[in-house]
Amino acid sequence: MKKTILNIALLATIVVGGNGCKKFLEEKPLEKVEISRYFKSVRDINASVAGVYASFQQEMTGGGDSKTWGKYHYWGEARADNFDKTQYYTAYSNEIAFNGLSSGNAAATWAGLYRTIGRANNCIKYIPQVPEFDRQATKAIIDANMAQVYAMRAMSYFYIIRLWGDAPIWLEPYTDVYAEPKRAREPKQKIIDEIIIPDLQKAYDLIPKNATPVQWYIGEGAISAIMADVYMWLNQPDKAMPWFQNLFKAKSPAGKVYNGQVKEDLVAWTDWKKIFLNANTIENIWSIHWDYAVNGCACTPVSIYHNNSPLKLDSVVYKDWPLITPADLRAKETIDFNAGSLQDRLLKFYPKPTTGNPVWNDDTKKLPVYLVMYRLSDMMLLYAEAANQLGDAPTALKWLNIVHERAGLGTFKADSSAIDTPDKMERMLLRERRYELFGEGKRWFDLVRTGTVEEVMDPILKIRQTRAGADLVGFGDDKRRYYWPINRTLIENNPLLIQNLPYN
Repeated sequence: MKKTILNIALLATIVVGGNGCKKFLEEKPLEKVEISRYFKSVRDINASVAGVYASFQQEMTGGGDSKTWGKYHYWGEARADNFDKTQYYTAYSNEIAFNGLSSGNAAATWAGLYRTIGRANNCIKYIPQVPEFDRQATKAIIDANMAQVYAMRAMSYFYIIRLWGDAPIWLEPYTDVYAEPKRAREPKQKIIDEIIIPDLQKAYDLIPKNATPVQWYIGEGAISAIMADVYMWLNQPDKAMPWFQNLFKAKSPAGKVYNGQVKEDLVAWTDWKKIFLNANTIENIWSIHWDYAVNGCACTPVSIYHNNSPLKLDSVVYKDWPLITPADLRAKETIDFNAGSLQDRLLKFYPKPTTGNPVWNDDTKKLPVYLVMYRLSDMMLLYAEAANQLGDAPTALKWLNIVHERAGLGTFKADSSAIDTPDKMERMLLRERRYELFGEGKRWFDLVRTGTVEEVMDPILKIRQTRAGADLVGFGDDKRRYYWPINRTLIENNPLLIQNLPYN
């Protein structure tokens, strides 16, 4: 971090109204602001919290050239079986596609996540002082904003420990020019136990209950979803269960209690696409806002307007998905199968014309892209996993069938040979999550979480290695490669950092 008095980049434009009327809150960037002159009004609270969200959305969605595109797909999808490099690959996308990551990889940096953590730390320390200066800063306003920044800090650390494992801990603002900016890595379990889970608990205790949220902000349901996700990552389904229940009793952006018990709790299939197109549906929990007019191009690695994207749909899934399960309604709403040789058209986050094929041109990049962090069908399938792990097969089957039937695929019977053991049920749930959440930044984490990386990725990587004329080694059996290397620039700037093995 730079040795400045206080550097708070507050670039933000976030939707604060939903449905058909959109109202934008704009705060100008403030740089090197003295603490004595800041955090004195509700306006300062709004701007600082907006800065936390802006930092996170920039890291996930990105912009600019291919080296600075958002990390949402690189981290959550690119190393798994949904995507492959294109003929326009760069060295870093080639590394990702062949599981040959190096410390020079452009996506192997946690800098943007720590930027978000730093902004959250400023908010956590200084927002509570605002009522001394502004009578409009009520307890309700303070609590709601503190809840969000605690949750954002937890979410940033959750990404870090899943991608790199052990990591430095920063829990306070960096405001002293004489303070040591370099810190060594701390054990990932310590980060989970002392930061992620406590921060999320504080967030849940502070957030207003039974309130109708805006999907761009972290509310009661989003905090519950993150906590359930954390416990499922830790393979503790018993501790995840109460958080699923907290989610189900929270309200969606549409004002309906999620419930999550029957198929009517999900949007009807005819409205499925609206989940990704700013509809504040009964299924949305938390999405990332992005506006071209303010943020520029949402240049994800699979932007539909590119002719030279670094990533494309994997050839196997591109060919097999509509053939193996032709009744799956999600396929043609997710991927443009009419794009011919251009297999880099992820249609999911873009509107589809009523007739004819989508037209990809320079105007397309001006379309907003709302990347989904959590939605109800995601959590229902994860809930089914937890039930399955706890030996409750009927509950797991019920929730699997709700999502499966909505996709046009009917339902499974309890005695079906495809799901008649816990192991088979887990694989079916993992498969269902693959297609339901395709391109939503979940697949790689699902494979790691369920211990199926080698099983899934060995045959995929061998196909890629055959095409490239390389030795057939598959993924390999070195589980340390689940983690990313730490970018060499970070290592050079901080000699206290120890590189992840086997990358040093």
